[in-house]
Amino acid sequence: MKKYFWFLLFNSLLLYSCLPDADAPVEEKPLPAIEDDFPESRLKWGFINKEGTEIINAQFDDVDNFKEGFAAFRKGAKWGFINKKGNVIIPAQFRAAYAFNEGYARVTTFDEKVGFINTKGDWIVAPRFDNARDFSEGFASIEVEGKFGYINNKGEMVVPHQYDKTLPFHQNRAVVYQGKKAGVINGKGEIIIPLEYNKIHDIHEGKFRVKKNRAYGYFNLNGETLIDFSFKGAKDFKMGYAPAKKDKLYGLIDEKGEWVVEPIFDNIWNGNDSLWCVEKNNRFGIINYKGDKVTKIMYEQIYAYSEGLAGYMKNNRWGYLDDKGNEITSPIFALIWSHKEGYARVASNEGIYFINLKGEKAFHPLKRDIRDFSEGLARFQG
Repeated sequence: MKKYFWFLLFNSLLLYSCLPDADAPVEEKPLPAIEDDFPESRLKWGFINKEGTEIINAQFDDVDNFKEGFAAFRKGAKWGFINKKGNVIIPAQFRAAYAFNEGYARVTTFDEKVGFINTKGDWIVAPRFDNARDFSEGFASIEVEGKFGYINNKGEMVVPHQYDKTLPFHQNRAVVYQGKKAGVINGKGEIIIPLEYNKIHDIHEGKFRVKKNRAYGYFNLNGETLIDFSFKGAKDFKMGYAPAKKDKLYGLIDEKGEWVVEPIFDNIWNGNDSLWCVEKNNRFGIINYKGDKVTKIMYEQIYAYSEGLAGYMKNNRWGYLDDKGNEITSPIFALIWSHKEGYARVASNEGIYFINLKGEKAFHPLKRDIRDFSEGLARFQG
């Protein structure tokens, strides 16, 4: 059992590790070949509430988190949906099923076609696409014969499938690629920013972060230049400030592109609405937008804040910091996760259990595997 726990811990660590500013959309893994689908799992999945009580018994071969009141589940090789009482609302019948978003769920049939259903299981967009992404602002990216376009929630093609890559719509704008060149379109498919840039990141605070050749700048919603291409690296704005790179070092700029924190750090990424995580000489700390130190730059690693707390590593163990830089838990954990809905998973020699926002042990589910809370419930295995 102990060997298994540390194997699980190691694999969890691999999943948890990530680079700051990983803003590219997560690419979904391709589906396994049908003959490789597992017909049944020996250890089943269910859900607990925030008291640690089993609300939905472990009876499913796999489950996803609840979203918009529903969770996808797998029985054998087929996926369907349950409600928060564990009742099957949409029977298992799909090759793949994804979380509801804007009232619709993306599903894949055993004919390898993708469409969208509503909460009653009725098709609102027939399964006719090679691939698709979830709806965002009433638009969904779809793939046909290797090219991408957009449909509305009636299934009507509003932007023809002509692009090599597409990002979701935000503020009636979407980043699109043809070959290696990026541009921006609106909901009518009209080009707002010409497809002539090396990279355009999704919009943040009304600004597009754009790479041209080897330099970064920022455009507004209408494609007008806000900050010229004068930085060797740049990240998204948060509350009026953004990390930018001069030579090999990062500082913070304001919306005019002027330095408010001189470039003296090896890396900077957003911690929360007003704080920034920094790295210097392989040590990590937290500063405010003026450059004042909230913590000493002494930690072995720091992660962004979630629900007011940030994970830190010291002496190869993990703990949590508050937004004043206080260590609310000592570095005693082998592994930690971000707080979700008031609770965070932590791992120690006792196994994986939950702590609250005060750093106190909340409850220990004693399950083989447990995930974060979503809409009041956490999925577990075994």
